[in-house]
Amino acid sequence: MFDSGIMEWLVVAVVALLVLGPERALAAMKMAGLMLGKAKAAVADVQQQVEKDLPMAEVQLLKDNVQALRPSNVKKKVVELAVGSGQG
Repeated sequence: MFDSGIMEWLVVAVVALLVLGPERALAAMKMAGLMLGKAKAAVADVQQQVEKDLPMAEVQLLKDNVQALRPSNVKKKVVELAVGSGQG
């Protein structure tokens, strides 16, 4: 979900420690951890509900449609059409 490594978290912890002080920094990090846990649980709940409610055929169709609409595929389609019509 979040693409962050240990170094980023270490920098955040050091800055929080310097700005807030040891007691408030620990409380803030604990609160951030609790909020992150609740957010992950909410996302997992939504994902579980979507998987339960949507049939897999519809999910695959939506996935194929999203794949077809990606910008890189638009360029590929233009190139295919140009080659197919003899302009490429």
